[in-house]
Amino acid sequence: MKNIGVFCFVFLTLILAAGASAQAPQSAELAKDHDALRALLVRGAEALNKRNFDAVAPSLHPAFTIITADNQKHVGLDAFKKYYLGLFDGPNAVLSKFETRVTADDETRFIDAGTGVVYGTSQETYQFKDGDVRTMQTRWSAVTKKEAGNWQLVNVHFSANVLDNPVLDATKSFSKKLAAGGAVIGLVVGVLLMALLRRRART
Repeated sequence: MKNIGVFCFVFLTLILAAGASAQAPQSAELAKDHDALRALLVRGAEALNKRNFDAVAPSLHPAFTIITADNQKHVGLDAFKKYYLGLFDGPNAVLSKFETRVTADDETRFIDAGTGVVYGTSQETYQFKDGDVRTMQTRWSAVTKKEAGNWQLVNVHFSANVLDNPVLDATKSFSKKLAAGGAVIGLVVGVLLMALLRRRART
């Protein structure tokens, strides 16, 4: 009986050791995945801050979709680039600078071996064309997928507090300033035209 007990103990020890050695590579692979996903988060933030999307393009899934804090959906990188760059240049531009610092709430939760979901917050600073600067915190969620050994962003969703939104207030204020400026310009032009017409009438 004593020999049987010793044999059982040794056998159990070997099983536990084998199990530990089998889990070690999985843990190393998991850590590698989390490192890759953290790097992906950094690249995404840098792309927004520098307005350079070429660096992050290879890390976006072909089905990439993003929903921005103003409740607009953009399918594909080209559509999002057009929207985002239009905030700085063009007829509807309102921003001169934007900076974000993103933080994940926790590590990515893996739905399966090739799909992950992560949640976090973004501390954003908006500098408007008129010099006004506003900060706002948004929440975001992201779905990632592993393709050919590389993690890619499939979907990103930003949300803002509609009850306390300093950026929305600043945007409205900026629009009012533009309208007021247009009205003043229109008034000045009108006065000049009237003066010119009167001068012509006299001559």
